[in-house]
Amino acid sequence: MSTHPASRVLPDLVAQLGRERQLVEYLLFKLMEAQLLLASDQASYVPFAMAEIESVLRRIREEEDHRTDLIAELAEDWGLDARELKLAYLTEHAPEPYRQALVEHRQTFMSLVDQVEKVTRENRKLATEGLSRVQDALSGLVADPSTYSPDGRVERLMTRPVTHDQVV
Repeated sequence: MSTHPASRVLPDLVAQLGRERQLVEYLLFKLMEAQLLLASDQASYVPFAMAEIESVLRRIREEEDHRTDLIAELAEDWGLDARELKLAYLTEHAPEPYRQALVEHRQTFMSLVDQVEKVTRENRKLATEGLSRVQDALSGLVADPSTYSPDGRVERLMTRPVTHDQVV
């Protein structure tokens, strides 16, 4: 494992990764907030939560662009292709004290990504279940349920009569 020389870019890169890490933590918080709304059947607030999640994702993309610029500068300093400078590479080849900071960022990012994926899967499941409940309720209230076939024709669905009490 060879160590590259210190670069003027490394402090900025470590700080940039810290900003991105905070945003991913905030994203996880917002996803968990949305999960609570979905689980408590507070569907009217879900669009607000989704707008906030989109806002955080937009900020993350902006910060990623800045990180890409810093990586390009570091690659130039080290005489490497920027595509080689993944976080795993940096944790092995950056000089101290940056190496340890990069190791911590990498470990935290890996944990956060796992958590975000888990919460996202659960949110998708809750949203699908909620939509299914709404569709079931509406289908019982509609006197003439029909839908469109794949070729655009109106198809009448065969349903049995349902009283309002059974739907709710």
